[in-house]
Amino acid sequence: MPYAIWLVSPPDSWKRATWDDVPPGQCEPLSCLGEEADLFAAVRRAIEFNQSAERSSDNRWAVVVESGTSGRRLSVGRLCTPLSYRVLAIWWPTGWEPNSPWDVPRCAWRAPVADQSADPMDYQKAFATVGALNRQSIDRASPLWYVIVAVQNEPLSRTVTFDSLGMETTVEVRNAHIVVPEEDSARGDCSFCPARALDCSQFPVQWADRTVKQTSA
Repeated sequence: MPYAIWLVSPPDSWKRATWDDVPPGQCEPLSCLGEEADLFAAVRRAIEFNQSAERSSDNRWAVVVESGTSGRRLSVGRLCTPLSYRVLAIWWPTGWEPNSPWDVPRCAWRAPVADQSADPMDYQKAFATVGALNRQSIDRASPLWYVIVAVQNEPLSRTVTFDSLGMETTVEVRNAHIVVPEEDSARGDCSFCPARALDCSQFPVQWADRTVKQTSA
């Protein structure tokens, strides 16, 4: 699914929180800058435009949407930005050895997730957290390895359920993408992996964000 970079017109009073932030409310698309097959490439193009627009006082802002989908805030597709980041624990792949604490196994996309309670954070904090946790995993021979996932803005689906006690639970399923940090990172050494002959590659994973909204008597 390609990712499109669209220009919108933000309110005059709006102040961005990040370079990939999105203005509040309904956004009217103005024009499309282009498409990218890779989400992160699209986000980089949007950020580059936004930085240039702010310097030149251009009252346009770039957002990234997933083409061919239905969005709640944009008629041209589901909003991907702003991205939020989570740190997830996976089982350390058998036979895999890292070269740095930020290495990401090629099979990470299909590794069992050990913890789905991670809180969203910004990229800098996620990067530092992964480095610290994986250093501990290396030093203590832990069975776990930690990776960063980037979670898209708008959910793929939302389900509301009620239990017998009147507890309302909302489950939002969002697209998430495993991040391979650009700083001091690679894929590690798969030489001793039993499945090293397979053509492993990175795939998006589904992230289920479960939030209890309210309780009624």
